[in-house]
Amino acid sequence: MTIRAYTPADFDTVAAWAKARDMALIPQLLSPNGFLVEDDDGPLMVCFVYLVFDCPFVFMDHLFSRPNSSLKASLKAWAMIWRTTKTFLSNLRDCNGEPISYKFVRNFCRPELARLIKKDGWHLADRPSLQVIYAL
Repeated sequence: MTIRAYTPADFDTVAAWAKARDMALIPQLLSPNGFLVEDDDGPLMVCFVYLVFDCPFVFMDHLFSRPNSSLKASLKAWAMIWRTTKTFLSNLRDCNGEPISYKFVRNFCRPELARLIKKDGWHLADRPSLQVIYAL
C-alpha cells in the first residue's frame, strides 16, 4: 500500500464511495489536506484533515474506504492515514517558523472503525451524532 495527497481528480471515486454509504460530498467543503491510500486495486481509503487556527484542535472527516474492502486492508490503510496525519501535524509551522502545537484530533467515523481504533487511544463519544449542514 502507498499513501499520497488527494487531488480533485479523485473526487468522482471518493464521491461514489460516499454515495454507497448514503452520504454526499460537497467538493467545496473538502479540505486541501486530504490523504488517499492505494493498494494493488487502486484507491482504497481517503480522509481529510481540517485545521482550526484559533484553538489547539484539528478534525479528520470524510473518512471513506472503497466499498467491499476487507477489514484487514481497511485497518492497514487507517494506520497509514493516522501515521501520515500525525507527521503532517508535527511539521506545521506558523509564519515565524514556530511549530503549531495541536493538542486534540477529532474524527467522525463509522462505529465499526471507532470500536477498532479505541485501542490506539481514541476516546469514543457516549452517544452517536448526526451531521447537519446549513447552506448560507
